[in-house]
Amino acid sequence: MPRNAKAYIALIIASGTTVLLLAAGSWPSGSLRQFAIYLGLAAIASTLKIRIPRIEGTMSPNFIFLLLGITFCRFSEVAAISLAASLVQSLWAAKQPRLIQVTFSAATLILSASIAFQASHLLLGRIAGESPAVLVILAGSLYLPLNTALVSTVIGLMEGQPIVKIARTCYECVFPYFMGGIVFAGLASGAFARSSMWRGAVALMPLVILGYLYAVSRQPAIATQMQPITPMEEKQLVEVGS
Repeated sequence: MPRNAKAYIALIIASGTTVLLLAAGSWPSGSLRQFAIYLGLAAIASTLKIRIPRIEGTMSPNFIFLLLGITFCRFSEVAAISLAASLVQSLWAAKQPRLIQVTFSAATLILSASIAFQASHLLLGRIAGESPAVLVILAGSLYLPLNTALVSTVIGLMEGQPIVKIARTCYECVFPYFMGGIVFAGLASGAFARSSMWRGAVALMPLVILGYLYAVSRQPAIATQMQPITPMEEKQLVEVGS
């Protein structure tokens, strides 16, 4: 593994660990039921993994519940949901998960969700709580580029490939499904009151499953349209968060 890739991986893992420790030190006394439901739904969605052509990684629709968590949960709860979702995605039905793969994937998801949370709430200020649909859209617009950049950078460094080229490949596969997820999450956030938003999250699960089945059915067609990138053993390092 190239030295610059090792340094980058160490930096991301250290940053993700720091964020997780800060979140653990400020655990709120909010609605435990709502937090548990978001965490459970994100974990379930993380088992619906879709392999990305040309990249030895996967995506999952867990981002929908992460965005709802960013909108209706506290920062520390979002960090915990991100950690749980990442661990499930990395370990579920995995043949030989490696510690470095699981740790890096968890760090990227925690960083992406945490930065999206802080930035979207900071940009909207006081109206964040009054405009949940706007908050979902803004958080999603920040989350996707962040997650893609973090993952594309490590793959580019390890393979010696242009990072922009790797990022474009991720976007081609993820963007349509991600935009659909933002739309449904935004509609649900506007249709339910904050105290009962967990009902909207539960109602979204059938749509998430249908979207997953559609994406799986499209995989053979997408794969035949893309030429594989030069394979390397190390490129199994990451499970793309979403």
